[in-house]
Amino acid sequence: EPVESRPWPAQALLDRLGSGMERPTWSFYLPAGLSPQELHQGQFVRLGGALGNHLAHPVQGSCGLDNISLVGRVWSLSQEAHGCRQVQAALDSAEGSKICESLAGELCGHILQACRSPHANHVLQKCISLLRPDTLQFVIEELQCSSVSKIARHKYGCRIIRDLVERCQMHQVHQIVESLIQEVGSLSRHPYGHHVVRSLLQHGTSEQHRCMVSALAGEVRLLCVDAYGCAVLKAALRYMPDAGRQALAQSLFQEPDIIADMAHTRHGHSTALRALELLDSRERAEVSWRLRSSGVCESHALAPTRRQKLFARCSKG
Repeated sequence: EPVESRPWPAQALLDRLGSGMERPTWSFYLPAGLSPQELHQGQFVRLGGALGNHLAHPVQGSCGLDNISLVGRVWSLSQEAHGCRQVQAALDSAEGSKICESLAGELCGHILQACRSPHANHVLQKCISLLRPDTLQFVIEELQCSSVSKIARHKYGCRIIRDLVERCQMHQVHQIVESLIQEVGSLSRHPYGHHVVRSLLQHGTSEQHRCMVSALAGEVRLLCVDAYGCAVLKAALRYMPDAGRQALAQSLFQEPDIIADMAHTRHGHSTALRALELLDSRERAEVSWRLRSSGVCESHALAPTRRQKLFARCSKG
């Protein structure tokens, strides 16, 4: 007897049997009529809707998926620990972009919730990695209607913003990126926001880099004493064009105590050394003279080995 023709309580029970990663132990005590064989034979997901009522696709892997109908249930399953794995497995094994698009389309209207969900965010990340950039426009549009900076500061939301910046064309995420650049200084010092900024530094345009250099240089004193800020500065010195890197490196050495603040920390030390490499011999000699004459390295209790490396890099011709 088809599942759809059974009374509602039986349908709900069968739906619960099919929503788990494996058959629950208690289900073995059910009468035969409530434990149909089709729930336990084969590992496939029945797809329907726009793709047809009888389209079937196998799910590969060892997760032991039963005969589960995902149509109309993608969002509800995505919010559960085991359900989100089922949806990801179906997306991974889908043959053809149309099937992926059909499944991902059920997240429409739930993007903001998915960004904050400990389970659904993985499904959304999977969709972003598998779908063509032009089919992700509905994700971008829903994010644009919200506070993008808040999402970038979220434990899970920062992953979604980062993945969109890396996967989509820049003209698609232009509005999102512009909103983030306005708060690039505070985002750079945030435990989760700094991941987004580093992605922007790696994939941004020349104009966006110019704006970020100006913003970072204006807050360099705050960034250099912050572990996350130092990570952003190091990424900027690596990914930005030469002119931007030079300008940022020079801003670090405007006052001797800035570089000393960086150099006496574990993460800031490597960033300071990287910045010194971007200066010419005249500029390094000037920095060395400033550090020695001011005595800031000694006053900041800089470890001897780090102080030696710093002065050695300053003296490098």
